[in-house]
Amino acid sequence: MPTVIHLLMLIIGFVFLIKGADYFIVSSASIARKFNVSPLIIGLTLVAFGTSLPELAVSFAASISAKMNGTTADIAMGNVIGSNVANITLILGLSALMMPIAVQKSMNKRELPFVLVISILIALLANLFSSDQIVWWEALILLAFFGYYMHLMFKSHRNQEEDLEVHLVDMKRAIILLFIGIGGVSLGGWLVTEGAEFIAIEILVSAFSMGVSKATTLVGLSVVALGTSLPELVTSVMAAKKGENEIALGNVLGSNVFNTLFIVGLSGLVVPLGINADVKLDSIILIGITLLVVIFSMTKQSISKKEGLILLMVYIAYIVFIILRALGII
Repeated sequence: MPTVIHLLMLIIGFVFLIKGADYFIVSSASIARKFNVSPLIIGLTLVAFGTSLPELAVSFAASISAKMNGTTADIAMGNVIGSNVANITLILGLSALMMPIAVQKSMNKRELPFVLVISILIALLANLFSSDQIVWWEALILLAFFGYYMHLMFKSHRNQEEDLEVHLVDMKRAIILLFIGIGGVSLGGWLVTEGAEFIAIEILVSAFSMGVSKATTLVGLSVVALGTSLPELVTSVMAAKKGENEIALGNVLGSNVFNTLFIVGLSGLVVPLGINADVKLDSIILIGITLLVVIFSMTKQSISKKEGLILLMVYIAYIVFIILRALGII
């Protein structure tokens, strides 16, 4: 019976995360437009942040829980690394299969190299400095990079205007939806964290004689990461389906920036984030995958359907790899 309850908590938590993030995006964008904030700035900040809210909720909830228990938040880093991998393989791959993704020269010069740099940064912090943890001073470095990214975005897009792909509502409804959205992601983050930790400890450890750390990492890198990436998946695939393929790429890159810098940075200020050998290796794998996306983007200024299929196959291979690794087969 406890297993069924925790599985339901996991599923219901994902529903709250997705709907809460959706309400947050609509409400915050509506409020921002009321005060004449540029649609493009809203897209680069509020919408990108909104689709990353599930990752933030899960990672922050894991950090609070770890602080209360006097431990490290092991599931938080697995969630972020796994979500980043899913974003640039599964989500970008499916979007490219819908329609080849055109890549602006400015994106090749600015956003894509920045995402590659921060992937290298998080791998360096994970592998070379504080032993098996992301500690407070490393979290501050990540937040400093995030501040620079926000400055770069506002400066480079200050005089540009684009259509905002968000349905706006009136101010009264926006305020109500804002509170519902924040409440939804907060509750969803707690439900997903509790459900995922139960699955990791009670099911995987018992059924497969797997270590607690490996079990928690596997769940964070796979189930939780995919679940918290659902807003990005829906946003990007729907954008590609409508022919707005540049939005699909921008959403994925923006989400990875928020995940790596803001979410890890903020969570790491609360409590050290645990990093085991599997997450360390996967942070290096993430560099290789990101580099592959950069190469695809720079060839003919687009990501073709064939390249999208390759990215999708890379994600499938990655999931098979982490499952076999957790089972001790490889």
